[in-house]
Amino acid sequence: MTTRDVSARSPKALCAPAPAAPPAPPAPPAPAGAALADAGAPAHLLQVIEGGRAGADAVQDHRTKAVGFTGSTRGGRHLFDLAAARPDPIPFYGELGSTNPVVVTPAGWAERGEEIATGFAGSCTLGSGQFCTQPGVVFVPDADAFLAALPPLSAGPMLNERIGTAYTDALDALDALAARDGVEVARRVPGVEGQPDVVLLRTTADAVRNDPALITTEVFGPASLVVAYRSPEEVEEALAEFEGTLTGTVQAAGADDEAGLRMLDLLARYAGRVIWNQWPTGVTVSDAQQHGGPWPASTAPTTTSVGTAAIRRFRRPVAFQNVPGTALPPELRDRAPRI
Repeated sequence: MTTRDVSARSPKALCAPAPAAPPAPPAPPAPAGAALADAGAPAHLLQVIEGGRAGADAVQDHRTKAVGFTGSTRGGRHLFDLAAARPDPIPFYGELGSTNPVVVTPAGWAERGEEIATGFAGSCTLGSGQFCTQPGVVFVPDADAFLAALPPLSAGPMLNERIGTAYTDALDALDALAARDGVEVARRVPGVEGQPDVVLLRTTADAVRNDPALITTEVFGPASLVVAYRSPEEVEEALAEFEGTLTGTVQAAGADDEAGLRMLDLLARYAGRVIWNQWPTGVTVSDAQQHGGPWPASTAPTTTSVGTAAIRRFRRPVAFQNVPGTALPPELRDRAPRI
């Protein structure tokens, strides 16, 4: 039995055309359009539509056969429901919310404390915290020492005015969060010339146990929560509150750090990618990449939205049984060129 990927002849499997309802979409950005043309891609492979209504219309248009999405949990769930409610339900590959927990072990802090603090500062504020893999929660054995070791924090501009406004609104919500028992603002660095504030909240593992939403609420911007713990068991209890996350990071000592190895195994239950003594922010486009995870990190945890395997989301296998070789698609015949 031989299988073949029908996407080789079906541009719709790669990119849905614009829906009929909106006006003709603008041409793709010139560099992207030129690069696709140079690669021999079909015309109109990349099109751009804007607006929430247009996006919803595209998901429901009968010509759309699959959808990839990156955005908020609320928006993604809405589009997922639209895709599932169609007369002909289609696959919806949503990459949604994630707080990307980091666990610093006692041995890791004792051996690499300054390195860890510096790495966290860079990862937290990279791209003004607008990476979906931004470390939104960090568990530390000594919060006072961790905060004291952080270098100066700053962030650049937000992607656009709407996202900047949403972050400002989120800061108001963080202020309300900091008013709860066991939570406080540990660091707030005002932005200059319209750039966003960098905010670090501080709490304890005890407070997280009483209010798990503290570690599962995502903020799109340069804000993170520092969680002090007294024992690895407290961290294990807190991590059990996660439903799903894109990444989980362990900052440990060497390969014999038993607490780190325990955390690594636990994080693998909830995260699509687990990291040891590095930071999650960068997402390499490679064969080994896995950018996804259990809900709410994604709607399809067995797929990835980054890396060479991402194209498999838009492939549909077809099996040819007992078919004469001359009737097979050219790429499946004997002596066909290998790709």
